[in-house]
Amino acid sequence: MRKGFVIVVAVLPFFLSACVSLGTFDEMKAQRDALQVSLDSLKNVVVEMDTRINQLNADKNSLQSQLDAKNKRLAELELSTDTLSERSHALQNELEMLKQNYDNSKSKNSAEIKRLLANLEALQKDVSLREQKLKEYENALALRDSSLAAVQKDLVGREQRVNDLERRLAARDSTLNALKAKLNDALLGFTNSGLSINIVNGRVYVSLSNQLLFSTGKTDIDKRGKEALRELARVLNSQTDLTILVEGHTDNQAVINLGAIKDNWDLSVLRATEVIRYLVNEGKVDPQRITASGRSQYFPVDPTDTQAGRAKNRRTEIILIPKLSELFEILGK
Repeated sequence: MRKGFVIVVAVLPFFLSACVSLGTFDEMKAQRDALQVSLDSLKNVVVEMDTRINQLNADKNSLQSQLDAKNKRLAELELSTDTLSERSHALQNELEMLKQNYDNSKSKNSAEIKRLLANLEALQKDVSLREQKLKEYENALALRDSSLAAVQKDLVGREQRVNDLERRLAARDSTLNALKAKLNDALLGFTNSGLSINIVNGRVYVSLSNQLLFSTGKTDIDKRGKEALRELARVLNSQTDLTILVEGHTDNQAVINLGAIKDNWDLSVLRATEVIRYLVNEGKVDPQRITASGRSQYFPVDPTDTQAGRAKNRRTEIILIPKLSELFEILGK
């Protein structure tokens, strides 16, 4: 008697991180549930086939028993008298019929068993394939869980660096605001003479108009401008962690009859270097902290070609840049 097959399918639970989309999770869970239902159905079919095989084997045994009984009876009748010949012949016919029925039944049952066994083999292959597919899904989900864990760890590190960066930026902004307030206090007396202080993109801009620093077409600093630069130098010397960029700017009027000064490029650079020279020589500012730059007429604050607009554009900007090495190091990570 052929034993039934027992198929056990183990489906390990899996969990998706909060970063996996709910749609993907639901879809994979639905696929898993569908496979489980199919496996349960196949188990029921296997049980039913085992029952059918057992029944067919029982029928075969019953027919074999009947055949054995008829053979025994035939042997007894062969020993009887001639008066029993007709009965014997009838019994012989009956026996032949039983044999034929047995052979037919045996052939039919054998074909049925073969068919059922073939179906079982096909079902086993299908179950094996489905189990393999489930295993692949589980492996894929495990790999995704591992990837998500790595991503989460990286995100935590990035969040920490962002928080550190925000903290340092806040500290920088606080320092710049304090510096601006200190400059406003030191240079308060010059605000009506064309001096302004602003914070732009993490830098402090001290803008001094030519009205305060230079006479028209000149590179020599006026007395009032020197007073402002001395006050500025006093603040700069107390803030040693700043890089200083001095930019000269002109209007768009061409240079005429200024001797060695050929154009607005010359004029803007010479005025910037003159301011630096005064800050270093008279204000005692460390020269390694200062850079001179001439921007000529190409960065106007007022693009209107008017007398008032050109007056605004003629200026020297002293740009105070905080050291950003720590911030760049965080960003680099």
